[in-house]
Amino acid sequence: MTKQEHAPRGRKAVKDAIDGANVVAMSGKVARRKPKTESKCGRFYATDDGLFRRSFDEKKQDIFIGSRIDVVAETRDGESGNWGVLLEWIDRDGIDHVESFAREAATGDCAAIRSRLAHGGVRLEPSAAAKNAFAEWFASITSPDRARCVERIGWHEVGMRPVFALPAVTYGETRERVVLQRESPEPDLFGVAGTVADWRESIGLMCRGNSRLIMAASAAFSGSLLYLIGEDGGGFNLVGASRVGKSTALHVAASVIGGTSALGAGGYIKSWRATGNALESVAQGSCDATLALDELGSLDPREVGDVAYMLANGSGKARANRTGGSRAIARWRLLFLSTGEKGLADLNAEAGRATKAGQEARFVDVPADAGAGYGLFENLHHEDAPGDLAESLREKTGKIYGAPFQAFLRHLTDWIIRDGLPAVREMLRARVAGVSADYLANWTDASGQVRSVARRFAIVVVGGELATEWGITGWDADTARELVRLCFQSWLSQRGTVGRREDEQAVAQLRDFLARHSEARFERWIDPGALEGDPPDDMVGPPSERFRTQNRAGWKRWCKLGDGVWGWAFYLTSPGMKEALLGLNQVDAKRVLQERDFLVAGRDGKFSGLHSPPGIKSVRLYEVRSSILGESAGDSD
Repeated sequence: MTKQEHAPRGRKAVKDAIDGANVVAMSGKVARRKPKTESKCGRFYATDDGLFRRSFDEKKQDIFIGSRIDVVAETRDGESGNWGVLLEWIDRDGIDHVESFAREAATGDCAAIRSRLAHGGVRLEPSAAAKNAFAEWFASITSPDRARCVERIGWHEVGMRPVFALPAVTYGETRERVVLQRESPEPDLFGVAGTVADWRESIGLMCRGNSRLIMAASAAFSGSLLYLIGEDGGGFNLVGASRVGKSTALHVAASVIGGTSALGAGGYIKSWRATGNALESVAQGSCDATLALDELGSLDPREVGDVAYMLANGSGKARANRTGGSRAIARWRLLFLSTGEKGLADLNAEAGRATKAGQEARFVDVPADAGAGYGLFENLHHEDAPGDLAESLREKTGKIYGAPFQAFLRHLTDWIIRDGLPAVREMLRARVAGVSADYLANWTDASGQVRSVARRFAIVVVGGELATEWGITGWDADTARELVRLCFQSWLSQRGTVGRREDEQAVAQLRDFLARHSEARFERWIDPGALEGDPPDDMVGPPSERFRTQNRAGWKRWCKLGDGVWGWAFYLTSPGMKEALLGLNQVDAKRVLQERDFLVAGRDGKFSGLHSPPGIKSVRLYEVRSSILGESAGDSD
């Protein structure tokens, strides 16, 4: 990293200059700096005794503003906007802090800046004169040195070179420092405790033989690959009964990425217990990483479907600012790993909403039970019971976390520096395509939705393979591929088909509609002379008033079916069919029903035909064969 001697002039010059930062530590250094000499900035100066404003009056003392604060550089983004100041100070415990502050925060009384400095251990003089002097000092800061500021963690292109910014460190090769500059400070959840070797020996080896743990740990590495591959976001939800071990998998994934000293790897895990708006901020805080979310059931069921789209699509709601203009839309790119006793479809059903195929493709429910009789686990290693293994892993993830992800980023950025981004991107895409093709080798007719999910599983595999190749996990070369395959097959088995989900939903929804309403909302239609099939006694003559049809959706006609057996055929009105297929594309759904031979085409080739039920001369109705009631497609049982 090199410092610029002079500030670049013009937007093009700024863009050309923003070409860099090697790994740069931002905070957390415990070693105390050597005493500095006096630092002057106009009428302000800093010594080891503190920051002062010179009075220029021999009869008055210089104004003490607070403990020493040093100016490192001025910051700005790639468009020469969002200017700020990078400051450095040492708190009373001797810990070094470096933080960037936006200049726009100083347009008032600088209270927000003073509050953040005080939070970081700076001692500030409370007098009015000191507060005014502080505001004057901050506004007067200039520096010949420059740094590139970014507003979120994750990948950023600096001078056509990718760098990965974390709160305390930046990975990648550029010519200048890259720092996070946010409106309000947030806790650093990417903490590190222990080494890669500690994680590999204590946690990584315990994942071996356990498909759900391998998938969770591999997914934790894979979030950083989405940008490089050019893939959209999405996630996995481990679904199962309480105490099956779901949270253990989440802690293993979190231990790869980070944690906090108070909670260990659990400090990185977020709760679903939040509004959709609050989850936007949560998603930005894990951009280009893997977001760990616990207990889906705590989210409002009415928001589940929208949140599934929001997290996967990587953008929040459009909102107005104070002046009525448009605020910048929150954006991110991430994988997420979730747990829950209920799946996406269950929560949508609670809210009275249909689950869309697009939601299922983005939000993949994976059974948490591995089917080996040990809940989430298949291999207990040296432990006697599943609970003992879960407890052991929870204890270890409380003490060891964060180092694997940072080692992974270091290897990844070194690879990009050595071979170039285009070559790395091409190789990653080829590896993902190879794994995906392998997973779908027995299902050449798989729908686009299944292929999309298979590709997401493949990205997880590639993350695990790279981490293994770089000596981080301690697994065999094929461990990630083969054990994540078990998770994919478990998902596919639960789904029940490799076809389009909308096709199965069309059959399932119409069948369920007929099963629920065949007596209440379908008026009986019995032609004269059509009683030779020994119909029940109550079919002779008009129905009693007690059974009068309400809110009619169509008719049920007693007739001879295709196999020569007498039975009911259903004729739905246009509003009735629309209600039965609510939430689906009506044309596509009717086409599928017709292809499955459940919907009889009209003589004119349309989906509906002209019919004359009792009391009506001619009306267009959809004729549905009763065989649909015996169709099991779409069942989740």
